[in-house]
Amino acid sequence: MARLISLLIIIAMALTGFTACSPPSADGGEQPDPVTNTQQPPEESPVPEEPAAPDTPPPLNVTPPPDGDPEPVLAPVPSPSLVMPFDEDITALELAKDMGAGWNLGNTLDAVLGATSPVLVTLQETAWGNPITTREMIGLLHDSGFNTLRIPTTWERFIGPPPDYILNTALLDRVQEIVDWAFEFDMYVIINTHHERWNFPSAENTAAVHILTSLWHQIASRFTGYSEKLIFENMNEPRLFGTSNEWTGGTPEARGVINGWNYIFINTVRATGYNNENRFLLIPTHAASAEASPINDMWVPRNDHRVMVSVHAYTPYDLVLNTRSSRNTFDPGNSNDTRDIDALFDRLYTRFISQGTAVVMGETGMLNKDENHADRAAWADYYTSAAAAIGIPCIWWDNGIRVTTNNEAFGLMSRMVPEWHHPEIVAAFVKNH
Repeated sequence: MARLISLLIIIAMALTGFTACSPPSADGGEQPDPVTNTQQPPEESPVPEEPAAPDTPPPLNVTPPPDGDPEPVLAPVPSPSLVMPFDEDITALELAKDMGAGWNLGNTLDAVLGATSPVLVTLQETAWGNPITTREMIGLLHDSGFNTLRIPTTWERFIGPPPDYILNTALLDRVQEIVDWAFEFDMYVIINTHHERWNFPSAENTAAVHILTSLWHQIASRFTGYSEKLIFENMNEPRLFGTSNEWTGGTPEARGVINGWNYIFINTVRATGYNNENRFLLIPTHAASAEASPINDMWVPRNDHRVMVSVHAYTPYDLVLNTRSSRNTFDPGNSNDTRDIDALFDRLYTRFISQGTAVVMGETGMLNKDENHADRAAWADYYTSAAAAIGIPCIWWDNGIRVTTNNEAFGLMSRMVPEWHHPEIVAAFVKNH
């Protein structure tokens, strides 16, 4: 019991000094969820009449691990072989603008190996049909105007057993190799945890605290000497997987759990020292949603201004993501086509950016529907222009799939060459950043 009380005190102390952004204006109504095929609107969260006191931590639902549950032993942080110069003067809002247009190395290191598959990096990297990543791909990104590379990575099969959850370093080595290629081109890079299943946001999921702490301690320790151009993103779309609330904003409990895990992530990275004391970090809402309930319930630190918000928005949903919808045209002069995009960025500006919190659109894009590439280019131009106007960088989700069958065809790069399938879409996407 004494250990439980101590853990509660530690968590409370760690959270003191964090507070919420101000709530959005009352007229910022909730829009239908742009990334799902559901007609059920996200659950509304009550907005307090007055903001919480500055030193009051948010109400969280993180349950400490039970007595007798051994904590992971964290290895000492090694001294980096090289400590790169780190710009401590640039603000999060300035850095977000400088990130420019981005590209996701999707369906690659984020692929999920089968339960009986050998745990090999090359098998995971190619499991979903994409080739081995090359330096030439990164060079094509840079030469085409992209300034940010996001490397979605699923670590789950490479995590060892409890209590220490030691990583198989082969995957970490491969991620570092790709990071270094991007650094050769002076690009920003985002590392995340992607299709993990240990992070179901329930208060009863006490093991997740240990896994998250150990995992990010090991990842962060590898990159302590890297410059501000390397960004860590806690989780990709953490959500109530497989439930009716998965894509409808979650529940108050789930959103609170994610808040708690975001705080643990921040503290874990900062504790590894060196450049990680000032590294820019990304924290997500439930499912990385930009809808009202998730962003209303999101808490960000008031005393760590290098923390940014990560959201994903495929908007308008029926046009850009819903493979079962016949809608496939976009007219930037038609308010029926643009109103959801305008409302999206109005929400994000009011909720975060006007309060000084930077936002990164970690995933977006418009899939190929019947080779409607002129409409895709028109959408990309309008969407990124609206985002750039308020300082939000956009990162295209490229899963390597070019033609829609039963899959989401967001692929722009022919990776084997490499070259662009649709350079006109690329040009429209990068030009406004």
